Amino acid sequence: MTIRQAYGPMLAQMIQDSASRRQMIRASLLLAAAEIVLLALHGDRHGPSGNLVLVCMPWVALQLWCGAFLKNAIRQNRPEYAGLVPHLRSRLIRLTAAMYAVEIALLAVMCGLVFGHPGYGLVFGGAFAVLSIFMNRYMALLWIMALAIPFGTSYVINDLPRLLAGANEAVVTAAAMVPIMLLGGWGLHLLLPRGGDDHWNWQARFSQRYAALTCAPANPSARQAPSRIKQVMQSFYLAALRRDSQRGVAPDRALMHAIGPGAHPARMIAFSLVSTLLALVIGRFLSGDARAGMTIATGLMQLGAVLMYAISVADDVVLHGAEQQLYLLTPAAPAADRINRLLVTTVLRRSLAVWLVSLACVLCLDSALTGHPSLHGVSFAMSMVVVWTVTPLLRNYAVAPARRLGVTWTVVIVFVVLVCLGAVGLLEAAPNFPWYAVGSVAGIGAVIYMSLRLRALMALPPVLPAGRLAV
Repeated sequence: MTIRQAYGPMLAQMIQDSASRRQMIRASLLLAAAEIVLLALHGDRHGPSGNLVLVCMPWVALQLWCGAFLKNAIRQNRPEYAGLVPHLRSRLIRLTAAMYAVEIALLAVMCGLVFGHPGYGLVFGGAFAVLSIFMNRYMALLWIMALAIPFGTSYVINDLPRLLAGANEAVVTAAAMVPIMLLGGWGLHLLLPRGGDDHWNWQARFSQRYAALTCAPANPSARQAPSRIKQVMQSFYLAALRRDSQRGVAPDRALMHAIGPGAHPARMIAFSLVSTLLALVIGRFLSGDARAGMTIATGLMQLGAVLMYAISVADDVVLHGAEQQLYLLTPAAPAADRINRLLVTTVLRRSLAVWLVSLACVLCLDSALTGHPSLHGVSFAMSMVVVWTVTPLLRNYAVAPARRLGVTWTVVIVFVVLVCLGAVGLLEAAPNFPWYAVGSVAGIGAVIYMSLRLRALMALPPVLPAGRLAV
């Protein structure tokens, strides 16, 4: 059997999956557009910013394609297929390892051409590839990464270059690549296990997670008990559910649970508070430049909590149409002419709570950086910009199909990231930029647009249950 016959069908699986292929092509086009915009902002300066943009965007695209193939390989390595296709698992492991090796090698080449350090590019690409492999197995690493990014970014930019300046690049690369290859192989063996009870359990967890992300009907026999971290994160919502299940509860509080668990803001608020506290504690032990970089990155991440809450609510509303139908049949359900007003009130009040907590966290970070109560102009402008991320929640859910707005939210996320990166670049290029005026215009525009959307929603028939008029 030739190599093409052995590995060709496995590679073709991802290409023939039209939904996955379209999603990856759209993501690649978005990254290409982001690179053009960022190079226009940073490319005129012969500094690290333009070079970093030149390398990062193609590398992120390669990471997305490797991650998509890894998930496809996990779906191919089903226990029932192991006995039908000889050497399926070993071939999938080799092919996945080869794809990641090519991605790491391309990053090393780009780092060598742009920065003159191919070895460090090889180490960084390998370390991140190993981390992404283990994040597919252990979801708790996603939360650790979300907390570590703002703290690690300042260290990588400010302190790591000085630390590596006196080191031998070849020795560091050789010493680091050995554990990276061992950990990568171990991670692939965990993601693509042999047949057995562990394989069935892992495949059931992965299928349940994949069904939740794609809104496909989950197999009832494949449902698993939630992990401890997920139980802790759900405890806030469960406490509110027990409280709001009593008699005489206000209709808007009961409606929140019919919308779905994602409408409860406690998780995002807890994440903002914990990450801000960690930033304040760690910032006391950092130097001036590292402390400033970490504070800016953490502040932008706090404002991103509003976007993540909006994504959670928008997806949950359309996925819980059946629960909304049952709730609206109960005696305690609100009248039909009050449903839209209650929905808008519930969503906006909780979004405002997340936004206010995020803004308070940014205020604390800026005040700690300056030594007195203050809110930097760029922080104020970005806090006004993220108000726009709440506007997609004000739509007619009755005609919305029961699927997540994956591509739409991807565009929004890329746009917000571009705005943040552009703001950071503009902060360096134009220190006297009128941030407060720009932020005021953005905030007033968001309020006007939401007022128009509210008026349009109030004139519509009940927008709940979600999806009842979808075609």
